[in-house]
Amino acid sequence: MKVSTRSLRSNILISACKSAVTSGNMNAANFLTMLRMVLSPAIVALILYRGRLPYDLPHNVAAGLIFIIAALTDKADGYFARRNNTITDLGKFLDPLADKILMLPVMGTLWHLGELPLWIFTVVALREFSISLLRIVAARKGISFPATWSGKIKMFSQIVAVSVLLFFPDSSSTVVVRIIVYMMAAITIYSWIDYGRRGKSEVFVKVQKSDG
Repeated sequence: MKVSTRSLRSNILISACKSAVTSGNMNAANFLTMLRMVLSPAIVALILYRGRLPYDLPHNVAAGLIFIIAALTDKADGYFARRNNTITDLGKFLDPLADKILMLPVMGTLWHLGELPLWIFTVVALREFSISLLRIVAARKGISFPATWSGKIKMFSQIVAVSVLLFFPDSSSTVVVRIIVYMMAAITIYSWIDYGRRGKSEVFVKVQKSDG
């Protein structure tokens, strides 16, 4: 089952990349979005790496720096898309997908190392998968379901929490870090509820009306 899931994700990513190149959608914004996806495995590898890096750079610091760079592409791709007027359907599809490909593997690795509670990682994963399913249903009905302010704050809180855990791996049990992580979990849950309400009022109500 794990192999098939990984294979499916790889096929989606490969198909998206091919679509970007062949359809002429490979602009600066979409390039940055796909860069965010590509950097995720490198971050996970650095978190788990225990060998020696050049200049004796700690592996967690290297992972944290690359994670920040990857997170910044989330803002940069939107900026370039608006500035160059290159907002595409592919970009709308890839942007939230890239966020999940960046955050979930990194958070899963942090849980594996005991730095992130399992229940928090589970909440984040369930939220992301359920909202993705909601967006698929909305897209099939021709309904636009863009990110809201709660989703943006959620992403920011996750970036802050993961950055702290990466740069300070031995502080996960301290009061300050626990507060940061729990606040991130609370914001994620609130965002989940917010999107659920939107889905009920904007997606499923319209579906029922159209079916009627």
